Amino acid sequence: MRLNFVTTIALLLSAQILFAQREADWSAELTGNAQNIIFHHVTGVPIIQTEKAYIGLNPEGKRVAWTMPRSADKALSAVMETGTDFYNMMNTPYVLIRQNLIDSRSGEVILSKEKDDYKRVEDYEVIPALNAVLLRTTADGKLRLYLVDMKTNKKQWSVDVMKGGMGLGIKAATGDDAEEERIDVPMYTTMVTQSKHLLYRYKKNLACIDGNSGQLLWLEKTDPGEVLLSQDEKTVYLIEARDGLVAASLASAGMKLLSNKLYAFDLLTGKSPWKSEIKADENIQWVDLHPDYIAIVHKKGCNLYDYATGEARWKKDYEARRVTEIQANNEGYLITFYSGYKSMQLGPDGKALWKKAQLLEVEEDEEIEVPEEGGFKVYPYAKGKLLVDATAARFIPKKGSGAKRWMYKFSPVDRVAFDAQRQNYIIVANSKVLVVNPDRYPTAGMEFKTGVENPAELLVMEIREKSYFLSGEQEYIIVDPEGNRVLYKYYKKPFDGKGLLIGLGKVAETAVGIAGVSNSINGTSKNLASTLELTTPGSAGEADLKRGSNQIKAANVMHDVNSMMPPERFNAFKESRDHAYFFTKEKKGDDAEKILVKVSKDDGTEADKLIFDNARPIYQIDEIQKRVYYAFKNTVKVFNM
Repeated sequence: MRLNFVTTIALLLSAQILFAQREADWSAELTGNAQNIIFHHVTGVPIIQTEKAYIGLNPEGKRVAWTMPRSADKALSAVMETGTDFYNMMNTPYVLIRQNLIDSRSGEVILSKEKDDYKRVEDYEVIPALNAVLLRTTADGKLRLYLVDMKTNKKQWSVDVMKGGMGLGIKAATGDDAEEERIDVPMYTTMVTQSKHLLYRYKKNLACIDGNSGQLLWLEKTDPGEVLLSQDEKTVYLIEARDGLVAASLASAGMKLLSNKLYAFDLLTGKSPWKSEIKADENIQWVDLHPDYIAIVHKKGCNLYDYATGEARWKKDYEARRVTEIQANNEGYLITFYSGYKSMQLGPDGKALWKKAQLLEVEEDEEIEVPEEGGFKVYPYAKGKLLVDATAARFIPKKGSGAKRWMYKFSPVDRVAFDAQRQNYIIVANSKVLVVNPDRYPTAGMEFKTGVENPAELLVMEIREKSYFLSGEQEYIIVDPEGNRVLYKYYKKPFDGKGLLIGLGKVAETAVGIAGVSNSINGTSKNLASTLELTTPGSAGEADLKRGSNQIKAANVMHDVNSMMPPERFNAFKESRDHAYFFTKEKKGDDAEKILVKVSKDDGTEADKLIFDNARPIYQIDEIQKRVYYAFKNTVKVFNM
């Protein structure tokens, strides 16, 4: 999921306030009649869409900041936010209007389709190491890249990489055809070295570009499933993607299966130091670039290879399924497999030194049922290890710990999250929440009764100072393990049918979750809580960690993007993190009013209620900076909350 937390705080609250009680604080005339109000994902700038133009507002100056004409094509001018003539660029301060790159804050044109001579923007990627955004365009049948510095708002360079850049553009409007959003944001697919060389992937090609000058150094026509760098960053390693119908289908969805081939290339020349590529016995699961060797793990086992020649150190692979770690020691190598459940000591030649694999150190000698596929997610504690897969959570105590073995079987609707700060494993089940911490709580943890009927409808868990705030679109749970208290509340949906207010919560909560992860990792502010997505049990095995942590990388992007927010908006965001918002209805006499309830995440107190009187108006609420934007015909009115 590629979302920005500012993306949906703006979208979170959309409905028409009953304004009759007071006049607007200020208003502005628009070019054309309003069709939509859009908040920019990062800067928070309100952009009014009319049939004639896109209009950016300056809330601090209480005026229109810029106006960009829309297409004269009637088919295009009828399209809303995700249409063909406008794109709200996540993780950047920019928007695309008629294929031109525009600064949402000032309306400045950074890239012009006509002046910079390209046909359309196909996709883009934020490059945090360069504080830049890389845009892929099509130009005269070529794939052309543009690098734009987000600090200076200047184009740094452009380079033609290869012929044929078609495939992911904005679909042109053709009569009654449904519009389809086609821009992709390939977050972190481009690798940047310390020397500022870009390793850019596109379909079945890997290009190396000098990030300072934009010069194309080399192009390798090999499908990159995964790209790695040596520790000195002088050599590039490429695991080729797997071919076949299934692999092609997954690749189209942004997922690539790995083949059994590993290639090496000199960073500056693209030449290989090896006579030929490495071919493992089976398709590769992960590769570890150890200081002394390359470790390659496949479905049935593993082997070690020399950097200089690419030749195997062991005559025969050590056979073991789901290898998670290879550690060099005085005797040779300690191999951990079955996703951390078993281990074997090998000699320098890769041969087993023990008669049988060693199990986890447990109180009892009986075997643990091991999943045939996948593996365990392992959570180590002082008293033992918690092993989690898709079916159950199993605690295996250490010898002498005094703890007892236990197992909790998951239901299909259970959702989980792990609080790394407190080492608590949270299980949200039907009518209850379990807080698991074998070092602190006995058996399967502390149990809190709730009214939750479908745990799958809860989306995120926010780590508060003394509690947890778990929430979905219409309900929340506050759990305080230390205070031994729980609070649960469900808000009825405000509409029986499909209303504008339904379905926004999930998007908003997920985006806030990404921001929370970023704040937790970077420690940028104690005022911003950590928010974790509630997931299905066993959704990631230990072996997956060897292939990189894309979530952490994405969170780092979000941290860098925070710096592009206007200071007043960033400060306002920090102050608004203590409340959640739920759309509901409340009976008043014989009628039911539609209201937005503001709820404290710490104690459930309802701090405010806003009355709504229409499900499909043209207005937006900016809760961060406390403003309501209401557009009618060619006028926008702004109310300070």
